[in-house]
Amino acid sequence: MKTLRAILAFFVFIGTGIAKQSWRKCEFSRGFVKMMTKRILIVDDEEGYRKVLLNSLSDSGYETKAVKNGFEALEEIKRQRYSIILLDVKMPGMDGIELLEQIQGTRVTSHAHIVIITAYTDQDIAKEAVRMGAKKVITKPFSMDDIATCLGEL
Repeated sequence: MKTLRAILAFFVFIGTGIAKQSWRKCEFSRGFVKMMTKRILIVDDEEGYRKVLLNSLSDSGYETKAVKNGFEALEEIKRQRYSIILLDVKMPGMDGIELLEQIQGTRVTSHAHIVIITAYTDQDIAKEAVRMGAKKVITKPFSMDDIATCLGEL
């Protein structure tokens, strides 16, 4: 029976074109193949960036949520598991580096890819963020092609 399920999953996987979309995966749930979409948390104090990222990534098939600061991000991370966190560095209250310090070594960093988004070109900030667990650094202003390329590499 398990072999039959695996074969069925393979054909569903190939037949729906999911094999070309690395941001999805299959899992069994009570005998059915279930598609899982990557969940992205957007953390940025600038409403314009939040809206553009939220809308564009949602239109691309990602499940997205946007918050405006590190404190809201911590609460959201406690409520929901995310596979990718797009994190601005400079925000009022708790900035991106402080948030990284808070979540470093927790279950969040064990399963979430953290991408730093910053308007600062200071290499020390980028090096510090990567040292603390960030996988990528994207400089503002960015294009959605930059974001898509980055997400495709994760």
